[in-house]
Amino acid sequence: PRNTILCLPCLSSLRHSKMSGMKADEEARAKQMAGLQMQQDSSLQKMQEQQEQQKELEERKRVMVRSILEPEALERLNRIGLVKPEKKQQVEMMLLQHAQAGRITEKMTDGQLAQLMEKMSSAGVGGSGTTVKIQRKRRDDDDDDIDLDNL
Repeated sequence: PRNTILCLPCLSSLRHSKMSGMKADEEARAKQMAGLQMQQDSSLQKMQEQQEQQKELEERKRVMVRSILEPEALERLNRIGLVKPEKKQQVEMMLLQHAQAGRITEKMTDGQLAQLMEKMSSAGVGGSGTTVKIQRKRRDDDDDDIDLDNL
């Protein structure tokens, strides 16, 4: 192998060109990462805005339902919400629709709320109702019974 001697200015220009190439790659990666970060920040901000709007909407709905129902009826609705949240939402939507249509002129009592819910369940609003079917043993099906008479 031959020993080649590079002049000092040539060596520094070679180093400078390699460094500038690396810097350009690093700058491009940094710009790309900054762009991704900005996208994530904007999508996070949009999600936060949507959550705030949702909370505001829920609060307005809660205030309206509170103004429609007497305290006992509101308590009944809240108890229903503990067991069946979807049923509570359906009743609240029905109440708000009735109020907007002008069908509710004064605060609804507990009995009126119960009647409204009866009408909803009999009309089939809110999905399938829960039913219990009891099947009793027939008299002739006593194979597994213990015969206590012949002991």
